[in-house]
Amino acid sequence: MLLLAGGFIFRLALKETFMYGGNMRNLSIILTLIVFAAAAAYGLNEPEESLILYFSFDEVDGDTTIDHSLYGNDGEMMGDPKLADGKFGKALQFNGESDWVEVPHDEILTVDESVTVMAWINTERHQGPAAQRWQGIVAKSNGPRSYSFYTEFPSECLHLSVGGAGSVCNGKVELDEWQHVVAQVDDGTHRYWINGENVGDFPGKPPPPGKADTANVLVGKTHEGNREFLGLIDEVRIWNRALSEEEVK
Repeated sequence: MLLLAGGFIFRLALKETFMYGGNMRNLSIILTLIVFAAAAAYGLNEPEESLILYFSFDEVDGDTTIDHSLYGNDGEMMGDPKLADGKFGKALQFNGESDWVEVPHDEILTVDESVTVMAWINTERHQGPAAQRWQGIVAKSNGPRSYSFYTEFPSECLHLSVGGAGSVCNGKVELDEWQHVVAQVDDGTHRYWINGENVGDFPGKPPPPGKADTANVLVGKTHEGNREFLGLIDEVRIWNRALSEEEVK
């Protein structure tokens, strides 16, 4: 099996034996089947320079989660998150108290103008532990934040904090079912999507801090206390640009 960016190519060789002119002949038939992977659903057929982190969670090596972007910033599973069936292939299941993934800081993970954070989540709650208002999905830093992405209560929606300012979306994250969640900041505007539907634009926000942020990237919690995620996270992707509406859907 050969793996291509954005799809799989399977090659199956079939050998048939037949008689021709009184002699045995072998005929080899090559069947090529192309099956496009989940990336095609996003309109993203191959890794690109602007995709700075991508965890499918289909591939882990011990406690290491493999980064499928061009940059190889693998994460370390902290606590004891479990592999489970995901939206696509496998996901990580977090216990809401002591599980997360940590990615060491790399300059490529910093953003100074635009950022888009995307994931599939299946959560049991909107709050963090101990009835905290926020529950972390993906985060980098705590002051000022490059991208801290949460579920939030009492809105039961999403919260994004970038460069010292935050916003809360207008939709609702349903519990105990898979939800495709996206948050973005571009030209000072926060934008949100749930399952491909825009659920809020909020202008007048500051830009990300850029290279001043040297914190690690976290999945399943944020840099504040009591923000651990309860449930499943799959297909985490971060771009250092603003995706278009078409790309998000």
